[in-house]
Amino acid sequence: MTNRGRPPLLSEETILEKALAAFASSGYSAMSVRALNAELGVSHETISQRFGSKSELFRAAVGHGVALFIAELNEEHAKTKSTDDLSQLRATVRSFMVAISRHPTLGDLLHHESIDEAQRMVFFGNTGLGDRIADSAALLQRLHVAGIIHETKIRELWSLIQGAVEPLHFHALAQIFDIFDGPVVADELLDRMTDAIMRSMLV
Repeated sequence: MTNRGRPPLLSEETILEKALAAFASSGYSAMSVRALNAELGVSHETISQRFGSKSELFRAAVGHGVALFIAELNEEHAKTKSTDDLSQLRATVRSFMVAISRHPTLGDLLHHESIDEAQRMVFFGNTGLGDRIADSAALLQRLHVAGIIHETKIRELWSLIQGAVEPLHFHALAQIFDIFDGPVVADELLDRMTDAIMRSMLV
């Protein structure tokens, strides 16, 4: 016997993933919790009852998204045996590229024009992402002081990494180059772009 009038019981993960996508698509101000409830097929109070205010939902969704991102980052980084700072940097570059390519919604949200500075800081506050970026900045500085790489700011490296994975996100644009390079193969692209970024920094 089914309860026809009862809305579906959705997992917290499902709700937070949909919320993150909604914030990334619409921005914070325009994102409608009521519309999200409707999209999920639940009553108009369901999300508020489970997560609180819109601000609290945003924090929960970002926290969930960043946790998945960092888990991907750690898993990929663990595949490479980093015996020194330079190999550590290479592993960092590639693992960030992999994580960014597999979790583009976080990037979309960070770049959305309606997300203000305080909301962006949610990403870097208590989620652990800020710590990882700080570690990477320190690694760049150590390698520069040692005379191994040119002075490279973390903002510059982040921009290089973001640009490197664009062919995995913008498929129509990437296909323009198929006549010269052949179709994009994700692992090959990540390896070649890691090499290119590392070469650009080496003294």
